[in-house]
Amino acid sequence: MPLIWISLSFIAGIVLASLLTLPAWAWILLSSFLFLLFLLVRSRYSSLISRFSFLASSPFLLTLPIFFFLGSAYYQLRQPNIDAFHIAFYNDREYELLISGSLSEPPDYRDNYTNLKLKVEAVDTGDGDLPVSGFILVRAARNQVYEYGQRVRVRGELKTPPEDEEFSYRDYLAREGIHSYMSKAEVTELPGNEGGILTSLVYKLKTKLLEKTYRLYHDPEASLFAGILFGVDTGLTRELQNAFKNTGTAHIIAISGFNIAIIAGIFFSIFRNLTNERLGALIAIVGIFLYAFLVGGDAAVIRAAFMGSISLLARQLGRRSMGMNALMAVALIMALINPLVIWDVGFQLSFFATLGLILYAEPFSNFTANLIAKISKHDTSVFTRVINENVILTLAAQLTTIPIMAYHFKRISLISFIANPFILPVQPAVMIVGGLAVFTSLIIQPLGQLIAWAAWPFAAYTIRVVEFFNRVPNGTIFLGDSFAWLVSAFYIALLLVTFNWSAIKNRLQSLAGSLRAVALTLIFAAMFVCMVVLWRSASTAGDGQFHITFLEVGSADAVLIQTPEGRNILVNGGASTSELSDELGRRLPFFSPKLDWLIIASTQEEQVSALPRVIERYPPDNVLWSGNVQASFSAQLLDKYFADHEIPVNRAEAGQRLELGDGAFIEVQAAGPRGSVLLIQYGSFRALLPIGVSEGTYESMEYGNVIGAVDVLLLADAGYAPSNPPDIFENLNPRLVVLDVAAGDPNGLPSEEVLDALAEYSLLRTDRSGWIDISTDGVEMLVTVEHGE
Repeated sequence: MPLIWISLSFIAGIVLASLLTLPAWAWILLSSFLFLLFLLVRSRYSSLISRFSFLASSPFLLTLPIFFFLGSAYYQLRQPNIDAFHIAFYNDREYELLISGSLSEPPDYRDNYTNLKLKVEAVDTGDGDLPVSGFILVRAARNQVYEYGQRVRVRGELKTPPEDEEFSYRDYLAREGIHSYMSKAEVTELPGNEGGILTSLVYKLKTKLLEKTYRLYHDPEASLFAGILFGVDTGLTRELQNAFKNTGTAHIIAISGFNIAIIAGIFFSIFRNLTNERLGALIAIVGIFLYAFLVGGDAAVIRAAFMGSISLLARQLGRRSMGMNALMAVALIMALINPLVIWDVGFQLSFFATLGLILYAEPFSNFTANLIAKISKHDTSVFTRVINENVILTLAAQLTTIPIMAYHFKRISLISFIANPFILPVQPAVMIVGGLAVFTSLIIQPLGQLIAWAAWPFAAYTIRVVEFFNRVPNGTIFLGDSFAWLVSAFYIALLLVTFNWSAIKNRLQSLAGSLRAVALTLIFAAMFVCMVVLWRSASTAGDGQFHITFLEVGSADAVLIQTPEGRNILVNGGASTSELSDELGRRLPFFSPKLDWLIIASTQEEQVSALPRVIERYPPDNVLWSGNVQASFSAQLLDKYFADHEIPVNRAEAGQRLELGDGAFIEVQAAGPRGSVLLIQYGSFRALLPIGVSEGTYESMEYGNVIGAVDVLLLADAGYAPSNPPDIFENLNPRLVVLDVAAGDPNGLPSEEVLDALAEYSLLRTDRSGWIDISTDGVEMLVTVEHGE
């Protein structure tokens, strides 16, 4: 297998050049010398070569040192030349720069900022624009909208990307061709667009599909679909992302070779049953590359598509050597495109997952089939197929990826061997039905929504299973630093055993068994869809109680009010889009995830910055607004959004009352430039939310004397002492005090004097209890928290 050894030699040369710095000409000189030496040996000493049987049968082995040093030379030649015409030349200056360029990729929106990859055209150090080249990563303010190809000018200090003992951001960005980083920038839009026509259309389609995804589904399922279908996993909360990591299932929420290799194998099995093996493999491969094109076709996606296709090719050809040759050929091509890809974690996981499928999928499947056949005397072909396609396929990929994950992520998920077989069987449905719903909604929205309801249970099931297994104690072993030589030793030992192992080639699959498996799967899938949809609808349909839920969104306020009649009112939203969207998605009605009212009780940035993107997913029918529109950038965006979409906005005034039905209401107790104070009442139950308290507000309310006793009091401004005078506690005498605050608040909140004043009151904090739900029938109240009792 000469291609394998040549590729390995070339890649090994790249690794050597990264460790030993020599000029490119030195590596080329070594390669040329070895090439001349090879020609000399071939012409003068051919008889000597024939004495060694392995050289006589494989003379290409003499050329491996040549390819080894060629790899080193190629690596050195691909290093950037940092001079005055490269943007990295201007890193780490003690002054701000003006840099002009265009977005080479779509913007990466995060909760607190937006990442922009900029293809640089010019830099201005104070003496006018100088033409330069290269890429930079810019961290811009959140909530501003950008598009691929857009020309912009950014102002800020240009830095070399940081690195530390745990993680090298510098190396990570270098693999993307980025050697400069602007952590804080002012962005000015320029006229013109430098994006390619076809690429722009693809990215616009992807953006439209993402918008449709969040319209069809609600979080956290919407963000899961966005990650699986389009590779955009930034909408998932950090807690949920960690759950996927801890259970060894994170590969399904990113477009990776591991994910596509597994899914491609399952797709192949499905289409093979519907057509034949060759046509099934062809349909699966075409589907993979069409999918890669539609989601943007970046390097990671194309790499994953190639790796997934190779695993299918190897299984179809039935020859391990052909699959190995194809895999190494793709690895060589990728190294030629970008030598730094070798150190990319995604590439390593894709490569080794595909390797595992090529080497072990068939032997493991045959072994399992024989074992089951020996245990049972009945026809077990259907059961065997289910086990092989949903368990053994995963095991084959996991066997070769566990060392890589242990090395990079410093953890081994023991529970992954159990969690993956539960999760992977539904992933084809998530991708096929979920994707069909999104694409259909582009043409016929109601039909797309109908299909989305059928796809939702599979995503909901995935998330709940991951969260369930994440709660299993000791399911993850956290490691310290791992050694590269230990990982290498594992792979060497594994491959030595593999290539000396006699593989079992018996096949027990039959057409009758395949048809029975398909029919049985469809029946169970239909039952599953009905069951989960009914469960989810029932869980959000209401229980006849009045609910006030204080959502966990950090040191800000987001309060969801749900009435017995099914009305949903959101008060403010906090700073995190993903957290707020996740919380709302779990609580709003399944078939109608929208808000009857959105109440802006404070216009401070940290109180409303999550809302501009969330209201696109959960649009309000009406808005009650209090506070200065110019108080924050996000408040201005909200005001513009409401005007553009003709959503009725009512300006809050003291004494104004919002009737919620069945005797429930929300009354504005005070309104000022900073916001308002709200009183919620249902029967004899009363709750006070002083979210937008301003200077002099408490004096106008006689420190609560005009309100009287309440059942629930929300602390203002995350427990800031001047906003929570002790007199207010004495006059209101609440049965329960709620504090919305982030764990380890950077401002040191809540204030100690506030906690001292509340020593005799019942206090619940979102940083310790998670979300806090208060339900009442108008007389008694029941308190439920996410964590603890």
